Amino acid sequence: MIKTLKPRQICFFYIALLPVVKFFMMPSLIAGICGEDLWISVLINALSDIFTIAVLYFCLKDEDADFFTLIEKRVGKAFAKAVMAFYIIFFLLKTVIPLNEEKDYVELTLYMTSPSLFTFMPVFFAIFFICAKKLRVIGRIADGVFIVSVIGYAFTFALSVSDTDVLAVLPIGAHGIKKVALGAYSSCGWFSDGAYFLFFVGNYVKGKKDGLKILISVAVSSLIVLSFTIIFYGTFTSIAFRQKFALTELSKYTTAINNMERFDFVAIFSLLFTSIFALSLPFYFACELTERLFNIKRWLAAIIAILPPVILLLFFGEYFNSIENFIINIASGYFITLGTIFPIIMAIILKLCGKKELNYAVQGN
Repeated sequence: MIKTLKPRQICFFYIALLPVVKFFMMPSLIAGICGEDLWISVLINALSDIFTIAVLYFCLKDEDADFFTLIEKRVGKAFAKAVMAFYIIFFLLKTVIPLNEEKDYVELTLYMTSPSLFTFMPVFFAIFFICAKKLRVIGRIADGVFIVSVIGYAFTFALSVSDTDVLAVLPIGAHGIKKVALGAYSSCGWFSDGAYFLFFVGNYVKGKKDGLKILISVAVSSLIVLSFTIIFYGTFTSIAFRQKFALTELSKYTTAINNMERFDFVAIFSLLFTSIFALSLPFYFACELTERLFNIKRWLAAIIAILPPVILLLFFGEYFNSIENFIINIASGYFITLGTIFPIIMAIILKLCGKKELNYAVQGN
């Protein structure tokens, strides 16, 4: 079997692409729920993702097929198709809020006048182009945007950290465990990143200590998001929940920006560029599963995967608050189940099934 990805590309994938979608409205959402304890909620979700990926890696590291192919081989086609259908819904739900965040951000902060309804359409064409490609494109994107993302992170943190009151996040646990748990639950739609690793299992060239490299990269990705949320709250403290777009608000009130030109746009546009590719990820994997499930052409699967969010975003905007509340308050349980619980349980089952197959093969010989 030809391996599509390299461990380096998986590492770059987690560091370069996944933190970016968490830089828009997620920090203010959690700050509105649990105030200065927002970083604990983020940490809970981050540790959950790290643990999920660790289990997937160590259980399935010797496999030469991805997660869904393994289910089909060892559990059955009917069950595999049901799992793929559930994950299509998972990824489509995962597109909605980040996509709307990006649309609102672009329309409300980058335009002097109100843009038209179809201003955001070029983004969908870019997403369609990416979705029409094979898995190799994910590795190439990760390689291509890594430096851009690092520049964006470096500028954002460098401009913001000097005006951050780190002690503002104290005392730890001030809002109680219930609020912290609610913050983690409500924001897990931005996380649940272990689900992406399901497609990488068996699809990368194995090398020395690749598991350690991948887990370190996931930890670095989590640290970037955790640092961002701490700096965000340390900058705005009790009014952090009012700052809708954390990415822009974080740096524009710093002393350096007040004394000079707004070169924080270097960071903002670097991360905006990366975010286009990050937005395409759930669409891409929904397309991948749609193609497999219905055995159709790739371009048709891409249209099927992209069309529902496009219609929702462009023509049902007046109902979006209700849709957003549904995803945050109800669908979060779906994200936890398919992003963490199911992959862990299924990885262990697949590992045990693989051992049984090996034992039967040995006994047969």
